[in-house]
Amino acid sequence: MNRRLTVAFVLAACGCGPGAPDRTPVLASESQAAEVGYDVRRLRPHDSEPLADMFDRTSHAARAEGKTVAVLFSADWCEPCRVLDTELGNLHPPSMIGHVRILEIKEEDWEAVTRMDEVKGLRARWHNTLDSYPVLVVLDSQNRKIEEMKEAIERLEAAGLEPTLPVWLSTLEASAG
Repeated sequence: MNRRLTVAFVLAACGCGPGAPDRTPVLASESQAAEVGYDVRRLRPHDSEPLADMFDRTSHAARAEGKTVAVLFSADWCEPCRVLDTELGNLHPPSMIGHVRILEIKEEDWEAVTRMDEVKGLRARWHNTLDSYPVLVVLDSQNRKIEEMKEAIERLEAAGLEPTLPVWLSTLEASAG
């Protein structure tokens, strides 16, 4: 399956039925100086900080750096999540993805410390279905939903644009303020 169809599939996938490594911003090599990697920060449980507080703190910090915030709920057992993980390892022009920070919440991190209730509570802010993965939502400056990936596919296709993750993110830059 070519990369475009793979990414479109991931965008279309809103659910999997009931091991990605940490990713930090990847700086392009000299041969790819015009490209950057996705800015993904994985939120993991630590100490006694509730997930909602951690999310609010990290999203505020991202906005202080001028970033649009997206939240990704995923699970290692989910095939579309693994496909999305592959896309998040790719490089693209900064104009397409450089303005977005993705805050990733992996089910396994929170399940292991019996804190899935926090994940479900945070996820319910933007998405009603709790047992589907992946869920990727772009947020406004008040952490309200701008658009979820399934909505993005419909909007992009209606506009005659390719429904891929970098195209989606590049079209949201102006509206995410």
